[in-house]
This record gives sequence, C-alpha cells and structure tokens, in this order.
Amino acid sequence: MEEKTENEISIFVGKRAWYELLLASVFFGAFIYMILLFVYFAFIEVSVKIAIRAFVVFLLCGTYCLVYGFKFSATKNMLVNLKTNTIISRYIVGPFSYDVKLKATEFEYVSFFEDRYGEFGTKLWYVKNRHYEMYSFEDKESAFQFSLNLSNKLNIDLLDATEKGNFKWVEKEKIQ
Repeated sequence: MEEKTENEISIFVGKRAWYELLLASVFFGAFIYMILLFVYFAFIEVSVKIAIRAFVVFLLCGTYCLVYGFKFSATKNMLVNLKTNTIISRYIVGPFSYDVKLKATEFEYVSFFEDRYGEFGTKLWYVKNRHYEMYSFEDKESAFQFSLNLSNKLNIDLLDATEKGNFKWVEKEKIQ
C-alpha cells in the first residue's frame, strides 16, 4: 500500500447504508428486467407494435431506474494533491470507478454556502473566479467543520457565504 505524504489530502465519504444499496439493487434489477422484456418482444416474439411500446417504456422507465440505481449506490471520494495542485474526484459504483482530474494553478480560499434547496455546500476556489464544488451537507455545522478542516490543511482562508449578500471571512485563530 502506498504511503500518504503530507502533500495529499484524502476525503472519503464512506459506504452507503444497507437500505440505500437495497433500493439501488431494486432499481438495477428493474432496469435489467426491462431490457429482457424489450429483447423478448423485439426478437423472440416479433411484434412491431408491442416492440415499439416496449422500447418507449424501456426508454422512460429504464432511464429512471438506471439513474436512481446510480444515485443510491454511487459514492464520491476526493484526493487533493498539493504538490501538483490537482483535485481528483473518484466516483465509485460497486467494483467500478471513474476518476475526474482537475488541474488548478493555486488554491485561494474555501467557502461554505446555503443553496436554494436549504442544503449547505463547500466550494474550493482557485485562479480568480473559478471554483470546484466539493460536497453538500444537510446542516450548517457539518459544512462549516468540513470547510474549516479543509482550509486548515490547505492553509488558505475560509469564507462564510451562508447569508446572501453578507459574506464574512472567518477568523480561524478565534475558533481554535
């Protein structure tokens, strides 16, 4: 196993709850069932009218099942490499993973904010006005703690943007 250096910050979400995985398996199972129904009506019992209906149902309901299957089973892990200023997001669904790499020149500050749905998010800002939205949380305290830890590890400033139009820089010395 590779030893982590102080130039890397790893953020792991953890595993999904058992009921989320159960729901994901139901949605993936329904998706596979719809594929089999379409294949049956299109190639085995050849009926153009029924095959077209099965295809339309597959497109509508199958897409729904596939998206919600991914929603309930996917996790997102992040790695921030300070040496190369790279943010790597790893999306994981079961044994499969997909990496998205973002190259930033210099990290400027971390902000936490409230979105229009009442959730709190964290953004990592770099190069003037560019940002990377990291995670969202249900409560303000979790978003604040995550943002504070990240800003401390990156040694950059922290911005409280939870009130629209009233942004405040957080003085980290007073908190610690």
